[in-house]
Amino acid sequence: MSGASPFRIIPRALLPLLTLGCVLPVASLAKAGIPASNHLPAQTALTPIDASRDASPAPNNLTPLPSLEPTVASLEVLEQRIRGKGCRPRLLGDKGRSFIEAQLLCDAHLSFILVQAALDGHPLPDTPRRLKALLADVLDRARAPFTPHGTRAVAGHPLPLSVLYRGHVLLMLAGMHRAGMADEASTALFDALAAQLVEALSRQVWLPSFGKSAIWPCDSAPAAAGLLLHGRLRGNAESHAAGGRLVARLVELAALPTGFPAKVDAKGRPVEATPRGTTLAWTGAFLAMASHPAAKTFTTTLVDGYCDHPAGDLLPFAACREWPRGVKGREDSASGPLVHGGYSIGASALAIAATRLSDAHQPWHAHLLNAAREMGIGSTLERPGDFPLESALYWWGTTVRPW
Repeated sequence: MSGASPFRIIPRALLPLLTLGCVLPVASLAKAGIPASNHLPAQTALTPIDASRDASPAPNNLTPLPSLEPTVASLEVLEQRIRGKGCRPRLLGDKGRSFIEAQLLCDAHLSFILVQAALDGHPLPDTPRRLKALLADVLDRARAPFTPHGTRAVAGHPLPLSVLYRGHVLLMLAGMHRAGMADEASTALFDALAAQLVEALSRQVWLPSFGKSAIWPCDSAPAAAGLLLHGRLRGNAESHAAGGRLVARLVELAALPTGFPAKVDAKGRPVEATPRGTTLAWTGAFLAMASHPAAKTFTTTLVDGYCDHPAGDLLPFAACREWPRGVKGREDSASGPLVHGGYSIGASALAIAATRLSDAHQPWHAHLLNAAREMGIGSTLERPGDFPLESALYWWGTTVRPW
């Protein structure tokens, strides 16, 4: 983990989702009327909702409350901030919450949102240009926190070795290809980056996010998804096989008697063995982006072992724990406050994306949404330019679908 951060015990990729839970409680897309034209008015919500998927019946016939959706206008404000001043390397502007890779996640997750809007049939105007600009930023400014730990040329770009960085870039390129918006240069980079990841994984079982020893298995989930998508989209058997092997390693760790470890060494031996709700949800969500059935392993473990109805089964409000039942774990920057006997703000925030992507867990998805909406979220999302990192991650979580 980077020495620039005061947080030395959790997967770095999960930190922003703590923020979502603390001040941007998770929510989902609401039902919205979508005009027939391909481009929407500035204030029209982007994604239509399939009631059978995103609005599962609640107990006592209570209907999930509406929530905020990203609009064309709000996403343009977000894009202007991300590509302009950029995302500050901290959460909520708090100097005590350093998050040096913020620009990477801002660029990547906004790219995912734009790709999904295009796939859903209502792209933002000039989406290909927007995606290329975000890719250019991630290949330049967003590299900075990772370059001290080594780089390697990939299709003419000196890219950091971090599996967290490379996994997000690979998914950005996969999204462009999936949406039919790739060009010759991005396709060449897509192929070259996938090939280098395949080669690196053949030499070392687990790749670090920072340095040589900062290895959190969940940070490999974006890379696994990217390799699977490269194999599928480019007809590349080596990428697909490498992605499958990486997923198999994640599943092997999840099958350990102690469960899915938060941190391992380069050979996959647990360093921090106790599983956490945040790491399960993060891994499940990214594997589901690539439509891999192993995503169910992580999401089911999360819901069955960590999520409850704190107010009772008759009320449609859900929350998830950070630690396994019976384990009195500490609060930290991943879990957020542990309330009412151990329910975690961070795990509940991540669970929204994982359950959204799981057909088997739509009632839980709806109940997590109800709890978030009741807590209130609108005032922050109305200012995406002030909270670009948090807004990008939140809207990714509420629009994500399998690719």
